[in-house]
Amino acid sequence: MSTAIYDAIKKTILEAMKAKDQPTLDFARVIKAEMDRKGDGRPLPDAEAVKILKALRVTAEETGNQFDLEFLDRFLPKEMSEEEIEAWVRANVDFSQFKAPLAAIGVVTKALGPAAPGDKVRKVIERVVSG
Repeated sequence: MSTAIYDAIKKTILEAMKAKDQPTLDFARVIKAEMDRKGDGRPLPDAEAVKILKALRVTAEETGNQFDLEFLDRFLPKEMSEEEIEAWVRANVDFSQFKAPLAAIGVVTKALGPAAPGDKVRKVIERVVSG
């Protein structure tokens, strides 16, 4: 399991310390502390780290905190478009293997990771099987 996001946050803390960038250092430490708490002190896998970053992003959007939004966007993976997900599904998923087509959601989200959120995958699968 990749821990690239966790590792990047740790690296950002070191860089902010060297640059004496207090706002970045403080926010990166808050994020790392939350990741450490969720991971019981172990590096957090990217899938779990993305959940934390997305939750923090919602809070930053609600408060209008532009610094936090820009910081979080640096670490959140770019989501695939529905068209990209559909192309992958058509090329890689055999719906005859599943009792119900929506059972493929778990397979697709596991294969594509945080770049393909479940709600988008659901819409794509519904569209693919209906038409």
